[in-house]
Amino acid sequence: MQTVLVSCIGKKIPRWFLPHSSKSLRIRPIWSSSIKMAAEDYTFGPYKIHHTEVFYSTHLSYAMVNLRPLLPGHVLVCPKREVKRFVDLTADETSDLWLTAQKVGKQLESYHKASSLTLAIQMDEKEKELKQKLDLDKERKDRTLEEMSQEADEYRKLFV
Repeated sequence: MQTVLVSCIGKKIPRWFLPHSSKSLRIRPIWSSSIKMAAEDYTFGPYKIHHTEVFYSTHLSYAMVNLRPLLPGHVLVCPKREVKRFVDLTADETSDLWLTAQKVGKQLESYHKASSLTLAIQMDEKEKELKQKLDLDKERKDRTLEEMSQEADEYRKLFV
């Protein structure tokens, strides 16, 4: 599968090959648009995310540092378009999101000398309610914008 993706970069993939897409998809290297994030602000649900918290971006997805990380390297990879549920993403958005998560995960796993990687999808309000009931966020304090910006600066260097 990896070979197919690499050999398709810059070429058009026909619509019939992408059953959930209504149009052809042009595969581009994700690093090509990662430089465009200089002054762009982002949203994560109801929250406005300052561009200095974002360390990687494509035309459809972005990766940002976490306000309350569980462990070093705990980051969020999000679609740029706000959707209520994962199934509401287009095929192009889904593909870009997972390719971004793969690239970010690979770099951070190496950077932190980790032996594994965990990916999770936050579904909706019910998950947030469960998280609050379990008190998962109460033990961790919010970090400052400066702390998060410094971490994002370090991570940003991994993608240059």
